[in-house]
Amino acid sequence: MPNQDGSLTGSDIVTLTRALDRIIPADDSVSDAGALGLHEELQSRASTDSAAQSAFLRVVEALSLDMLSHAVGGFAALTEDDQISSLQKVENTLPQEFSVVLALVRDIYYEHESTPNRPPNFDIDSDIFGKGVVE
Repeated sequence: MPNQDGSLTGSDIVTLTRALDRIIPADDSVSDAGALGLHEELQSRASTDSAAQSAFLRVVEALSLDMLSHAVGGFAALTEDDQISSLQKVENTLPQEFSVVLALVRDIYYEHESTPNRPPNFDIDSDIFGKGVVE
């Protein structure tokens, strides 16, 4: 759970890193969103707007409070399918906040020099997490 000042704990960073890998899955570990260290840029961009920062912190907090995660030792200890399920629960519980975070993640990921071109199916703001498939 994030600190009172909005900074992330070590476990929040691990959770967010794994969540980024599930939100934008990559074909190789070099372009994994989590491996690129995008959590720092995500937190930085979210902090430039109070609504975005609130959304970001609520999503991170919701992920840290997920009961399944606690049962197995944290979000990172979950299987990929369970991580996706956990993210989908957060998306269903906090749809507006998750949408804000998802849009930030997509922008940050596809602006990074090490990532592939942004697929056309990510340009639609109404995309649901995990729905887009690149062909």
